[in-house]
Amino acid sequence: MAYQKVLVPLDGSELAERAIPYAKAIAKSEGSEVILFTVSTNSERLDRPMKVYLDVNTKELESQKIKASAAIAYGNVAEEVIKFAEKHKTDLIIISTHGYSGIKRWMLGSVAEKILYGTCTPVLLIKSRAHKTSEVKFKKVLAALDGSAFAETSIPYARELTKGTGGEVILLRIGEPPTLPADRSPAIKPSWEEYRDMLMAEIKQQALEYLEKVKANFKTVPVRVQVVMGQAADSILQVAQKEKVDLIAMTTHGRTGVSRWVYGSVATRIVGESLQPILLIRPSVPKEPKT
Repeated sequence: MAYQKVLVPLDGSELAERAIPYAKAIAKSEGSEVILFTVSTNSERLDRPMKVYLDVNTKELESQKIKASAAIAYGNVAEEVIKFAEKHKTDLIIISTHGYSGIKRWMLGSVAEKILYGTCTPVLLIKSRAHKTSEVKFKKVLAALDGSAFAETSIPYARELTKGTGGEVILLRIGEPPTLPADRSPAIKPSWEEYRDMLMAEIKQQALEYLEKVKANFKTVPVRVQVVMGQAADSILQVAQKEKVDLIAMTTHGRTGVSRWVYGSVATRIVGESLQPILLIRPSVPKEPKT
């Protein structure tokens, strides 16, 4: 796969424009077309100023030998972004988590959920609280896995971002420590502490074996594997901070851990607390077999 078309929704704010350096980096590496896009509601028909604004940014991209175009739509913000991405078969939507006008509404309310979970197009969220940067390099990309085929859908997207850049992909699997059974007697041998340690060692070994199998599919991109015992959100955030990764890649649903990560409190914490950009991939859900 490759990022042939990259969609960047803008609202005219500086914070929204933080998505542009990421689009530039991907376009220069992949030869992508960058599409600058804005949506006006019925009460905000600011055609001329926004067209001039988009034109200036488009020409700036073209001056750097990046293929670029611009488009304006009218109506519901989230619906128009989703429709445009689907109609034009874009490969990635890059959006800042905050802006002063439209983008702010998109990312703070129900519109944000519609964009993230209403499209099958991967979405790259740029955190507005992070330091502003004019040049982006994907030196370290963290792919959080849970052992499911759904979670592994993020791997080609993470790998593509580092291909040819000298960067690496870190494959991370979280093992949750076993909890003490309420009815376990202290007299039982081995003790609970000993039994817990045995279980944790087994969980960690199985996770490492799984990650090594995944790693074997990497040919041209450097890759490392890590297994961390702990709670999913805390562990992902801690590893991302310790490794100083440039991006966290996750799928938006799966049949095991990732479904909890994205639709529950874990994903909310990762999106809310991480300063690193987050790439969310939403794989299609296979039909359940008939019984």
